[in-house]
Amino acid sequence: MKRLRKYLIVLIILVTPLFLYGTYTFAKYVTEKFFSYYTNSKNFYFTSNILKEDNPLYQINNWVGIGQFTINFDLLSSKNEYVHTDYDITYEASVTCPSDVICDLDKPTGTIHATTHSDTLQITVAPQRLYTEGQKITIQIRAKTTSPYVKELYAKYEYVVGKTGVTYEIEDNANSPYLLLKITNAINYCTVIQAFGEHNLRDAIDVDNYMQLSQTDKAKCVSQYANFGFDPNMLLLDTTSEVIKKATYGTSNVNGRNYVNYMRFPLDPLSSVAIKFYKNNPSENYTYPGVYSWSVIWINFQEP
Repeated sequence: MKRLRKYLIVLIILVTPLFLYGTYTFAKYVTEKFFSYYTNSKNFYFTSNILKEDNPLYQINNWVGIGQFTINFDLLSSKNEYVHTDYDITYEASVTCPSDVICDLDKPTGTIHATTHSDTLQITVAPQRLYTEGQKITIQIRAKTTSPYVKELYAKYEYVVGKTGVTYEIEDNANSPYLLLKITNAINYCTVIQAFGEHNLRDAIDVDNYMQLSQTDKAKCVSQYANFGFDPNMLLLDTTSEVIKKATYGTSNVNGRNYVNYMRFPLDPLSSVAIKFYKNNPSENYTYPGVYSWSVIWINFQEP
């Protein structure tokens, strides 16, 4: 009997914390649901295209490890495209970065007006040193409404340095008629694809000497080829882009008309390019990485 009593005491000691934790978790869940129900009944909506209540993690695994970049996100006073808050909402926002990274948030406070239902914020990130392969920086973003009710949203970005090479991103916003495909080439040399002057086929030319070449000779030295494809039912290429002049491309037939659906073009060393695509559905937001875990534009890079 004494042994049984001893086991019962031990069991109670072990179970009590679990019971208390479960009670706390359940109470927290009920409180959050009640608050959500209450604010929804007041037509109070505070959402974002990036930030969420559960603090999602967006990981960028091909960061080059150097150079300034930006993170854009929207704060919204809408539940969906049909349901909106009909009064102004004030907010405060903040960003936390590592000690060797400067993060500048353009609007630490602001108002989501009832007439627009959205406000766009931008974070400028400036690393103060070179990060090497495998290293990473973590950026925590927080936004909190201050009136008439209080609600908080979060997001975490993790930039991981990949192998030095070419990276890309898609910059977009819901209700924007177009998106931008931005490509950055961090490779500091090109490879000769057609012999000229003193340079033989397959010679490597560093960026400083490359910059001294004529435009004719620059065309004979390529750092990387960018290949990308897309569905013309979703996106239409802006054919006024300068890239078109030195690209090869393929087409597909849509309703009796041919549209570009594939392109290949050369990249200069240490260069960047932005290509505009018009969206067939402007309400979509194809931001990558960020909103979607997949890219609406298929893309890869090849050595010449």
